[in-house]
Amino acid sequence: MGILIIGSVLLASCNLPRATPTIAPTLPAQTVVALTVEYLLTQSAALTPKPPATQPPTLSPTNPAPSATLPPLETATPTVASTPIMCDRGTFIDDVTVPDGTQFSPGTTFIKTWRLKNNGSCTWTSGYKLVFINGNSMEGPASVAFPASVAPQQTIDLSVTLKAPASDGTYEGFWMLENASGVRFGLGANADKQFWVKIKVGNATQPAFAVTSIGMSATPASHSGTCPVTITFTGAVTASAPGTVTYYWEQNDGARTGLKSIEFTSAGTLNVSHTWSVGSPGSSLNGWARIYVDAPNHQYFDKANFSITCSP
Repeated sequence: MGILIIGSVLLASCNLPRATPTIAPTLPAQTVVALTVEYLLTQSAALTPKPPATQPPTLSPTNPAPSATLPPLETATPTVASTPIMCDRGTFIDDVTVPDGTQFSPGTTFIKTWRLKNNGSCTWTSGYKLVFINGNSMEGPASVAFPASVAPQQTIDLSVTLKAPASDGTYEGFWMLENASGVRFGLGANADKQFWVKIKVGNATQPAFAVTSIGMSATPASHSGTCPVTITFTGAVTASAPGTVTYYWEQNDGARTGLKSIEFTSAGTLNVSHTWSVGSPGSSLNGWARIYVDAPNHQYFDKANFSITCSP
């Protein structure tokens, strides 16, 4: 029905008088360009897709929330208290003479020397002693005073004169140190270890070649007058058989000569000598020199003592 009405209206309009068309006024060229640009911008804005709204990031184990950077914590370094060093403590360095197992004939006198190091914090003074503790004393003294002071980390040679027992066998004697207050101490970390001399006594395996004695003398043995003075020491070395004896001289000031040798073509006695220029104006001195037999005995013998008084 609606379609019939619209068609009737259209047919009727065809018979109506036509109106004179209205001509739109002509616009200036600048206005046309402006309108065209405005239209294009409007259409472009309508067609440009808008960015999606910003969403907060999704947090996950692989995308953790950012954390604020904090300055590193200052950690205090723990202070470790140092262990104090014991006052009196020693370390064994060497058997200078009579290594363990050295063999002697019954009744032989010998000198045992240990080299020890002061690894405590106190100086060993001349008031310190080498003391016998237990075992076989081998007729040695109960104690021997230190010949000099020994600062920490320095070494000293301590000697004692002993005598091999009269019967064959193996013998040991144990020794320690004693400070000026009478307190005994020894070796090791806790200063409780003893040191020892260990010998064998018997003629059956005594070496055929050995130095059996050395007679010692000093010339002059005493002197009073102008100094320095030259002391000449003589050692009468007696050997039991042919062979080569190696030895060195040692003085009470700690000086030593190089290793020397003397050749025996048969059993007997040969003399060796050593000189020492000593003393200064106005001084006085008691001293000694001795021989250490490196081979075949590894042994000290007696000292040659002297005394001098120097004029000013």
